[in-house]
Amino acid sequence: MILILGGTSDATAIAKALYELTDKIIVSTATEYGFQATDKEFRGEIIWGRKDLNALTALLRDRGIHTLIDATHPFAGDVSENAIKACGLTGVAYIRYERPASEADGQHIRLCDTYEDAGEAAERETGTVFITTGSRHAGKILSCISDQSRVRVRILPVSESILEIERLGLKAEQIIAMKGPFSEEMNYLMMKECQAAVMICKDSGAQGGTEEKIKAARRLGIKAIMIRRPAIEYPNRYGSISELLQEVGKRRT
Repeated sequence: MILILGGTSDATAIAKALYELTDKIIVSTATEYGFQATDKEFRGEIIWGRKDLNALTALLRDRGIHTLIDATHPFAGDVSENAIKACGLTGVAYIRYERPASEADGQHIRLCDTYEDAGEAAERETGTVFITTGSRHAGKILSCISDQSRVRVRILPVSESILEIERLGLKAEQIIAMKGPFSEEMNYLMMKECQAAVMICKDSGAQGGTEEKIKAARRLGIKAIMIRRPAIEYPNRYGSISELLQEVGKRRT
């Protein structure tokens, strides 16, 4: 049995391709939103719910998993670290799919290593701060911005995300709850409407719409702050889905 840690478009593409070879596949997503998105395209077994190390280890053993494919978001570092440890404890083969990083560069981009660094960089700028990193770690950015009335946050239109931002003290007019993907033009119009002076994003790669955000910020002539991916030593890492599928095929023969 193969377990795919997903919730991303990458994971769904991998699952669909593997399902043509075998139906012994389980896709696991952290959220119900990820479950619903996957369920629209993948006809195999899907489960959802956040799993700590103990829960993931038990799942690997209980379901007889022989290969785990980690196709989670580049910023789901805690999930990947637990997956690596769980595979080590159970003898399950670990394979990582890492979508290519953004190639964006230039004078308008400030690179940061952490959410807090990004918040501190925004604090040193004036004007409206447009945050596109999602709700989960928004509090780390906001904790470094003294005047939070100048913040606008774009998040998924799901209750969990909206409630999290509200708990942080932001008001309705500061929350943009919309589902992507967003084109360069849509990003441009939203930033312009908010009169954004600073845009904060993560290096989520092409699938995460990073390039479209950066290009929109450049058109507006505003500061772009991009958070680098967490530094994790992934074993068996692939940046190509086709190469990953070839590797899985070799392990099955």
